[in-house]
Amino acid sequence: MKYQNSKSGFTIIELLVVVSIIGLLLSLLIPAVGKARDSALTTQSLANLRNMSSACGSYGADWSDRQPTFVFDDFGQHITGVNDGSEGEYLKSTGGCCPSMILGYGGYIGKCAGKMNAKGIWGFWTSCDGGRSKGSNVAYSLPIIFSPSWTSDSGVTGTGAWRIPNVRAFSQYVGRKFYDRIFYAPKDKYSMERVQPALDVADDFSLICEIPDGWVESSYCFSPAAMFCPDVLGSKNGCVSFSGSGPTGLLPSAFRSPSVGQAAFPDLKTRMLEHSWLQSKEGPDFNPKFSGTIPYFFNQCVNSAPATLYFDGHVALSGCNDSMDANAQVRASNVDSGSVKKEKGLFASDTLGTLAGPWARYGGYFTGPDGKEGADFNFDTQVNTSFHVLTVDGVLGRDFISAK
Repeated sequence: MKYQNSKSGFTIIELLVVVSIIGLLLSLLIPAVGKARDSALTTQSLANLRNMSSACGSYGADWSDRQPTFVFDDFGQHITGVNDGSEGEYLKSTGGCCPSMILGYGGYIGKCAGKMNAKGIWGFWTSCDGGRSKGSNVAYSLPIIFSPSWTSDSGVTGTGAWRIPNVRAFSQYVGRKFYDRIFYAPKDKYSMERVQPALDVADDFSLICEIPDGWVESSYCFSPAAMFCPDVLGSKNGCVSFSGSGPTGLLPSAFRSPSVGQAAFPDLKTRMLEHSWLQSKEGPDFNPKFSGTIPYFFNQCVNSAPATLYFDGHVALSGCNDSMDANAQVRASNVDSGSVKKEKGLFASDTLGTLAGPWARYGGYFTGPDGKEGADFNFDTQVNTSFHVLTVDGVLGRDFISAK
C-alpha cells in the first residue's frame, strides 16, 4: 500500500487576507488607543486642578477667605500717575517697595557657566532704588497681577502674578515645591520637557541651566480679573484706566484681593485654567507672531477648551466657543435704558482702549477683531473672547451663562 505525503499551509491569497484583516484592525485600534491616552492626560490635568482647588481652600482658611495675592492692599492708594513707574511712585510715597516673589530654596541643575553650585533663596527680587532698568522692571512687574506697560525679553506683554501660581506663597499649600508635577499639565509637552530635570530634585526650586531664563512657568494660571477689586473691570463705571500717561484712575482698593465668598456666580466664574492651547489641539506648537518658543494661548482658537477650575470647586473643559456664544447672548439682551448704562457683555469691551498693548480693544489679551494685538495673533481669526482674563466685574462677574 502506498501513502501519499500531503503538505498543508497558507496560500498567498489567504496570507494576504490575514494581513489585510490585521491592518484593518490596527487602523481601528490605534486611533482608539490615541483617544484613550489623550483622554487620560486630560483627566490628569483636571485632577491637578482639583488638587489646586484644595490648596486654594487651605490658603483661604489661613487668610480670611482671600485669594492669593502678591502686593500690598494699599498699592493703588499711592499711585497717582502711570509711566511705567507706578511701582516707583509707591516706593517714593511709602518708603517701601513691593514684596518680592519668592520661588524657593535650591541650587543649580546642569552646567552653569561661571556659576558656583551654591544654594540659596531664589525669587524675583523687587528693586527698591527706584531705578527703571530692565531688571527692576521684571522684578516690579511680576508681583503685580498684570503689568500692561511692561514687555519681557521674549516679547510677552502682560506677564504678572496670575501666571505664576507655583511661587512659594501658594506652592506651600500644594507640595511645597515650585516644580511639583501638579503645576504642569501632562499635555503641555514643551513645558514638561523643559521642567523634567527639576521634577525629581529635592529642592523646592532650582535654576535649570540648560534652558533660557533658567525656570519654567506653570501650565496653569489664576484669573487676573478675579484677583482685582471688582470695580476695576466694573460694568457700571467702565474699565479703570491703565493708560500710559495722565492719571490712572486707579481705585485705592484696586489691588486688594477679593474674598472667594464674593463670587456672585461661583459655578460660572473661572478661577484657574490651562494657559496654553492644549485641548482640541490642531495647529503648530508655537505662535509665529511671538518671538521665541511661545505657544498659542488658551483663547486663540475657537476649538480650544482648556481644563478649568471654577470658584465653586468644580472642574470642566470650558471652551472659547461657549464663552463667545454666552457673551453674544448677554450683549444681545442688554441695552441702555435712559441714563442707566447696562453691561454690554461678559467681558470688558469698549472701555479697554485705555489699556496698553495686548490688553487693548474688544477681545483683549492678544485676541480680537482688529489691530496688531488682535486677530493677527490668533490661530483662528474667528475667535474673539477674553474670558477668564478680562471678565466684567471681576470676581462678581461670570465667564459663561450655563454650567457644565
